[in-house]
Amino acid sequence: MIFLKNLQRYKNVIHGVLERKDGSVNPFSNPRTEENILRALKKLGYKNAEVDNLIFADQVHGKNIYFCPPGVGGYIKLQTDGLITKTSGQILVIKSADCLPILIYDPKQGKVGAIHAGREGITKGIIEMTIKAFDSQPSSLIVGIDPHIRKCCYYLKKENENLTQESELKKYIQKRNGKFYVDLTQVVIDKLSKFGVKKENIEDCGICTFCQTERFYSARKREKQPEIYQKEEERFPCFGSFIGLLPEN
Repeated sequence: MIFLKNLQRYKNVIHGVLERKDGSVNPFSNPRTEENILRALKKLGYKNAEVDNLIFADQVHGKNIYFCPPGVGGYIKLQTDGLITKTSGQILVIKSADCLPILIYDPKQGKVGAIHAGREGITKGIIEMTIKAFDSQPSSLIVGIDPHIRKCCYYLKKENENLTQESELKKYIQKRNGKFYVDLTQVVIDKLSKFGVKKENIEDCGICTFCQTERFYSARKREKQPEIYQKEEERFPCFGSFIGLLPEN
């Protein structure tokens, strides 16, 4: 399990990113997925965590953000790629295998968020919708960017090469060896900065899922080398990123 240093500073926030050795997170919530998340939470000291504490996003590569009300837990919010809460005890879980998992904390208003930001969601405006949904002063937000595929490995497939000319991604694309590589990391950082998040409050873990398949799941690596996942019990394994506010003792 890995952590973001800027979030670790806050004792009332619990967060983590599961590595392959910590167990996979299925695209749909199931007992094994929930068990892996709960094991991680208990390892971090949240001894009373139960399934009813967990909230999953359906993740449809869109821009919908759901603000979780008190008393809600143990389920999947459909048609959603982002979750926000200010209720202690609710643990927000994002699954990924190349897209950007983003964890956010607002120490002034006591809110946390977990966002799934793939190329489609980013171009549809999920970063902008996240800032809006937090309804916070952007300069107070603490942001952690978890492992994802990076500009060293993420290239556009043939059917998406039109984005090199027609998209806001254009300036973040570099052609190498006949392929168009995209720096989604910098797209997200620039969008956050544009909307008022301080650069010093944004921490990027720096890990590429494609480069470090031994530690994290990668959808692109699975396409190229399906044999590396032959021993996995799940057909489309992902790793989990989670964040929540600890209940008061």
